[in-house]
Amino acid sequence: MAFLEIRNVSFKGVATAVPKPVKVVGEQPFFTAVEAENFTNVTGVVSSHVAPPGMTLSDLCLVAAEKLFEDTGWLRDSIDLIIFVSTSRDFYICPNTANILQDKLGLATSAVALDLPFACSGYIYGLGVAASMMQGGQLKRALICAGELTSRNQSHLDRTVWPLHGDAGSATFLEYNPKEQHPMQFNLGGDGSDWETIVCREVGVRFPTTADSLDIKKIEEGVERNAMQCAMNGMSVFSFAISRPGKCIMELAGHFNFTISDIDYLLIHQANKMIDEKIRKKLKLSEDKVPYSMPYYGNTSSCSIPVTMSSQIRGQLEAGVNNLVMCAFGSGLSWGAAHVFTDSICCTPVIEV
Repeated sequence: MAFLEIRNVSFKGVATAVPKPVKVVGEQPFFTAVEAENFTNVTGVVSSHVAPPGMTLSDLCLVAAEKLFEDTGWLRDSIDLIIFVSTSRDFYICPNTANILQDKLGLATSAVALDLPFACSGYIYGLGVAASMMQGGQLKRALICAGELTSRNQSHLDRTVWPLHGDAGSATFLEYNPKEQHPMQFNLGGDGSDWETIVCREVGVRFPTTADSLDIKKIEEGVERNAMQCAMNGMSVFSFAISRPGKCIMELAGHFNFTISDIDYLLIHQANKMIDEKIRKKLKLSEDKVPYSMPYYGNTSSCSIPVTMSSQIRGQLEAGVNNLVMCAFGSGLSWGAAHVFTDSICCTPVIEV
């Protein structure tokens, strides 16, 4: 457990962008009509968005950030920190995608630019890292770009992952504010002993890519992929997801002495509805406090919290003060929860690109 309490930082805005093309669960060739219906009943996913050839995640984050600059009126040279949170980097080794976005957005060259290669848990880690760097006041404003193009590292022939996920990118503004009354509170953790639970194996240094890495192999009926594409141990993921996130949230509340039932919303990573509903019920939260974006966006990895904010509770976030708990979990294995107050933030509708 790593508890952080970060003062003097305010959450100021969020924007989300998705590709226009839509992937429909019921149209996937490895499903019969009954199987597709059963899949949707369990996961909650009806459809999601998938990036066309040539589009990168940084393209989506660029659109989201441009919209946030437009709607807030922030000057680009006021950004002191940009963090790109994703495994869908423009270049897997170098350079950092944050630097590419820094240039495309016209940010000052004095701005700190860094990448955090997290997947599903990344949004919480991005918030924690950015806020930690800002709390002393030397960095006044930060831009966090988070999301994933899961369509780039998954097999279209893998029924265990392909119909569940969607592509999306986001932009979030944080601002140094010594008058902020509510600290940001975090509980972060990880367990590297289970790294194989979710893995793209042959795309790095430990297991280098070879010609054989491209060979598509049949793993089981309805599951075909190569060694570079994402593999997920469904039972291990399920066991992890129904136990660790709920515990993480309860530890956060206990350590910082707040009551979970008093929050306005639990913004939870859109893993799948069966998992998230188990967490909701474990925390004894009513359905209206746990919004879902997964029906028409799927599991968008580190963008699932921003896309839920933009698509489900935008009006409430813009209208006044909201007491939020955010929780995300995924590969690594890694997880995190944050207790954050927002006050009339800029929250744009989901943009289709």
